[in-house]
Amino acid sequence: MKPNFVSILSTVEVVIASVVLSASHNIKIAVIGWLLFFLWNLLDGVDGNIARLKKISTDLGSVYDAMSGYAAMFLFFFSAGIYAFNISDSKYAYIQIIIGAISGMSELFPRLVMHKAKNEVGNVSNIKSVSNKSEFGFTKKVALNVTSISGLVQPILLFCILFSVTNWFNYFYCVVNVMIMLVSIYKILK
Repeated sequence: MKPNFVSILSTVEVVIASVVLSASHNIKIAVIGWLLFFLWNLLDGVDGNIARLKKISTDLGSVYDAMSGYAAMFLFFFSAGIYAFNISDSKYAYIQIIIGAISGMSELFPRLVMHKAKNEVGNVSNIKSVSNKSEFGFTKKVALNVTSISGLVQPILLFCILFSVTNWFNYFYCVVNVMIMLVSIYKILK
């Protein structure tokens, strides 16, 4: 099996996870959607391990891997917003979809700005401070694990699905993701 095939498979799989969670109107189906996102999380590391094991790592392979990760970052939060809308009986439930979209966009936007900045001005110190995880201090590491969909976000979403408080998940992560986005962009552009 080739690493790029696994990356493409995980991209397709995360779209399916998003559709299942977004279409859910009850906890059982939502948990299946969550499990599919969890499966993506497991697949996310497989492509790189295969590439290293077979010694066939390529720049294009890294692009395929990033494609899967970027899709997951946005779709995870957006799907949570749609699910919260589906289970709500509030006339303002549509706001959950907007909040999920803003939260997902806030995960992606700083990465897009950082990649553009790297291409245009190089890997200068302010960009390294945002992108080089080996230089992260304790606070940045905690923030990364609390906000990364490969970290604590997935178990927190499962808890919120099981206890029917996905709307609070969306509010919390929208605020956190927007704050981190603003700080990241400030650090990149200063």
